[in-house]
Amino acid sequence: MASFNIAFVVLLWASFTTVMSPAATIAVLASESSSSPEARALLNWKNLSSNFPDSWKATDTSPCSKWDGITCNAAGRVTEVDLSEFYLLQAELNKLNFSSFQYLVRLNLSRSRFYGTIPDTIGTLSKLTHLDLSSNIDLQGVIPPTISKLSNLIFLSLFGNSINGSIPTQMGNLRNLNELDLGENSLLGSIPTQMGNLRNLNRLMLGHNFLSGSIPTWMGNLRNLTELDLEGNSLSGSIPTQMGNLRNLTRLNLGVNSISGSIPTWMGKLRNLTELNLGLNSFSGSIPTAMGNLKNLNSFDLSYNKFTGSIPKEIGDMEHLVRLDLSSNKLNGSIPPQLWKLNFITYMDLSYNDLEGVVPDKIDSKCLYEACRKTKGLCSHYSGTTCTNKEEGLPKMKKISIIVSLSIIILVALVIVAVRFNLSRKANSIIETKTPKNGDLFSIWNYDGTIAFSDIMEATKEFDIKYCIGTGGCGSVYMAKLPTGKVVAVKKFHRLEVEERTYEKSFINEIHVLTTIRHRNFVKLYGFCSHRNGTFLVYEYMDRGSLAYVLGIEAEAMELDWRKRLNVIKGVAQALSYLHHDCMPPIIHRDISSNNVLLDADLEPHVSDFGTAKFLNPDSSNRTICVGTYGYIAPELAYTMVVTEKCDVYSFGVLALETVMGRHPGELISSLSLPNAKDIILQDVLDPRLPPPTELVAQDLIFSMMLAIACLRTNPKSRPTMQYISQELQSPMNLRHTLSA
Repeated sequence: MASFNIAFVVLLWASFTTVMSPAATIAVLASESSSSPEARALLNWKNLSSNFPDSWKATDTSPCSKWDGITCNAAGRVTEVDLSEFYLLQAELNKLNFSSFQYLVRLNLSRSRFYGTIPDTIGTLSKLTHLDLSSNIDLQGVIPPTISKLSNLIFLSLFGNSINGSIPTQMGNLRNLNELDLGENSLLGSIPTQMGNLRNLNRLMLGHNFLSGSIPTWMGNLRNLTELDLEGNSLSGSIPTQMGNLRNLTRLNLGVNSISGSIPTWMGKLRNLTELNLGLNSFSGSIPTAMGNLKNLNSFDLSYNKFTGSIPKEIGDMEHLVRLDLSSNKLNGSIPPQLWKLNFITYMDLSYNDLEGVVPDKIDSKCLYEACRKTKGLCSHYSGTTCTNKEEGLPKMKKISIIVSLSIIILVALVIVAVRFNLSRKANSIIETKTPKNGDLFSIWNYDGTIAFSDIMEATKEFDIKYCIGTGGCGSVYMAKLPTGKVVAVKKFHRLEVEERTYEKSFINEIHVLTTIRHRNFVKLYGFCSHRNGTFLVYEYMDRGSLAYVLGIEAEAMELDWRKRLNVIKGVAQALSYLHHDCMPPIIHRDISSNNVLLDADLEPHVSDFGTAKFLNPDSSNRTICVGTYGYIAPELAYTMVVTEKCDVYSFGVLALETVMGRHPGELISSLSLPNAKDIILQDVLDPRLPPPTELVAQDLIFSMMLAIACLRTNPKSRPTMQYISQELQSPMNLRHTLSA
């Protein structure tokens, strides 16, 4: 990477918008002394961005010598340009001259911060076989029709950009393509008929765009397809019969569309399938018994449709099934005992149906919880798990009778599930349950022994203020040292009569979320209590307190050095990526702030306070009241009142900047959106209490801030996803920097 003085490193906000002046980026013309057209072109590329590889020296006339990312043939002509490792590049792609690279075979500019549009001159690279422009989140505009001139292309990826417009019909001329990935863009219109000519395709990835119309019948001509991803579009109609010809498919993802009709029986003949996702559509009818022929299937998702009838016992023949999701349909009858034959199953969600029966004991705790949760199904653990899930009224239990209020029923279900979680981890755990004479329910547990109600009351002297370590909107947090020597944090909810329903909802919601998720960057819930004398949650204790506390005290902030701050950003990103992309349905935290990120003794981050978290409902508008902490709330919530994952993304952007700056970014956020926004000098925004970072650390700080700024875009659709951010922060280049620091 190019060496630089930290005082002069500049972050260009304009690189994340379309208001960048060319004069601000072009430094000098290429050296005329270069010996080849490729060398002159590459030097011109370098002059379009100060962050191109330092090995590209103007005095070195041959790019084939030691230029990073450049490969040449025996005749000294450039055949490969791979800049995917140089993630700080900020050049305008349409200003790069490609016409000089007549011998170029592979071009990889992925993950390199290019912006602008794909130039028409890309079509001059007649020998190109591999073109990868993926994951440049500010690459916009349309796919140029001239790309169809690249008749030798085998691999083409434009994944993860902001490309719009329709797929050009000329794309059908690329008949040698094996892989085509246009996923995660903003493409519109129908899938062009001409793409039926791409008969050599193995992978076709068009997911997460705005494509409409029906699945074309010619899709059945692509008989070499092994992967087809159309997820997250606006496709409608039914699955065409011709797709029964795709016998080589191993992965078929049609989820999150508006596809209707029934599952065709011929789908049971796609015996190579390992993943089948038809979730979040409008399918109806019964689940064909022929699906049991898919013995290689690992993941089977039919959730959020309108399927009726019973669960076919033949699903028990899917001997390699790991994940089964049939939730949110209209299935009825008994859960077939054949599901007990699924030896590798780890996740099963049968909720929101009209089912009753027994869920296999061998399914893990998360699966068990998903199968019976959501207040319509209670679980009792005897020879199996009795799970009823009727729409009418509350379920009837065969082996346990409970007559209490609705809120207590919810807590009973959570107690049983929580106990199951704990017992599955530690067989020697001791569960203490007390039911006072007044009928209130108390249950609390711990991984290494008993935590009794009296222990909590004694340790806090009945919640004396001197043990209080923090106060929030719904309650106060106390430190409690137990007789065993263990220290826990206890969140006691306020009990104001006028707001009791609000606090009860927050209390139940937090239990609901924390018994669903499992991730190293979340606080652990050890137990809870619902009692007339106090409603509280018991958490893992975090020695260093909140991130806001640490940043607010100079001595603490000094200990949180640059590497540790980068680790905080990465840890929170991983936690939010898990909530948004690994949980079904996705969970939105809604209150990400420096007060709700807690640090343990090693300054590792743990996201806390899930009282306002929300499970996204795909069948709902997800309109909600505006909650969160002022200064972190996404601006669109003020006028749409619709919560999405991008609300958390915005809050994360604020938090990441705050972590680097040592203070809330405040007015800096609003100034970034101005048309005449100034360049941001890194030295001006870094926490002045810390010594200047080393060159490698500075590069990582710049990269993290670039991602954070992208999270603060006014338009939520243009913000990156937390999955993308988390992956980028764990890229090999960043890991190498971490190891070498």
